[in-house]
Amino acid sequence: MIETFFELIGKIVLYGGGAVGIAYGLFVFLGKNWIENKFATRLEAYKAEQNKELEDVKYKINTLFNRVLKIHDKEMEILPEAWSRLHDAIDHISSLVSVYQEYPDFRKLKDPEIVSYLKSINWNQHQIDELLEATDRNKHFQENIFWHRLADAKKRFSDFHKFIIRNKIFMGEELKNHFSKVGDLLWESLVTKEVGEEAKDYKMIVESYTKLKENLNQIVSDIEKSMQKRLRYHEAV
Repeated sequence: MIETFFELIGKIVLYGGGAVGIAYGLFVFLGKNWIENKFATRLEAYKAEQNKELEDVKYKINTLFNRVLKIHDKEMEILPEAWSRLHDAIDHISSLVSVYQEYPDFRKLKDPEIVSYLKSINWNQHQIDELLEATDRNKHFQENIFWHRLADAKKRFSDFHKFIIRNKIFMGEELKNHFSKVGDLLWESLVTKEVGEEAKDYKMIVESYTKLKENLNQIVSDIEKSMQKRLRYHEAV
């Protein structure tokens, strides 16, 4: 750089620059280097700033991706369980409200067989004794078994409903609406059947069955399609 500097002065003097020319040459020479140094410094600062911004963007993307991945993993965990609990509730409620009921014929069974059967469906000893002492055991059983089945069906529905409430934050809006709709239908059917039995209103008893039968399949089909879409079912087969 020193050699270049003296060469420049020599050229200025040679061509008659004099003091003014030398001063101008120095300005040009030193100004050019100053500008280049400033440019290089700012370029490096700009690159460093760009790299920092790029790293910030990468971090935000990774954080968002990890969050989405965790939500997706949770969704993969809860949807099969929700589907299982839904069908458990449907099986018990559909059986309860069905107008076609099957009962054992206690006239053909011996007492030990009756006791064994009643224990298998969770009747306590007091209830078993009442049935054994009844004049008409079949009638007594049919009048009382409904309330056992109702309690069981309500428990299954409660298990399903509570699970959906606790986990709906991980579901899409479409699925939440479908589960809400099927929940309303199942509960309405349960309540209609219960009130109908209490009031001995055969019309209500039949209504609890027919309304469920007419609407349930479509709602369950909608839930199935939405779940397959969320689980990316078609990509896996």
